[in-house]
Amino acid sequence: MILKPTNENIRLITEKLLNGDVIIFPTDTVFGIGCIATNTKAIEKIYKLKGREKTKSLLLNVANITTIKKFAKVSKLDNLLIKKFMPGALSLILNVKNQTPLSHYVIKDNKVGIRIPNNQTLLKILKKIKLPLISSSCNLSGKPACINAKDAEKIFGKDIIILDSYEKLSGLSSTIIDTTEKEIKYIREGKIKFKEIKKIISQSFQ
Repeated sequence: MILKPTNENIRLITEKLLNGDVIIFPTDTVFGIGCIATNTKAIEKIYKLKGREKTKSLLLNVANITTIKKFAKVSKLDNLLIKKFMPGALSLILNVKNQTPLSHYVIKDNKVGIRIPNNQTLLKILKKIKLPLISSSCNLSGKPACINAKDAEKIFGKDIIILDSYEKLSGLSSTIIDTTEKEIKYIREGKIKFKEIKKIISQSFQ
């Protein structure tokens, strides 16, 4: 079921998410499939729908840096990268805070991947739920991610709610880096190039 981004539909989707449902939504990169990141049962449904191995962790989308700091430890470097590249297509791997309510599926080696998407409709939802939202690319595991609602419906059917914001998606996945160690790990190059990140870091920490 494809829904337009009306205020009523955003309210409905927010309620569905808080009640444990899985939905499909646009980010600024590709369409994502997700649920509330504290709901282990809903997360297991995502793994099943995608045919994804449960050993692979999932990235989180949040509304702002305040929410990031509730769930993860943020360093001076992280603050810099968040201010420069978020909202946007950068995902940071951060150390998770102790006694977190997050599902164990989103945590690997006491770390969590997190970003603030640059999609206004999704940000409205994130601000309403006030919790991290799982965002796994909308695809069957190993296949290309969907960049429009119709393709998502073809794969996952009409029983799952699909929100279409009509905002342009880049079609490129987010860039992922891990800042938890002394040496930064550049994991996946997506929309934001590694050289852009390295330039900002070198200019700020000379």
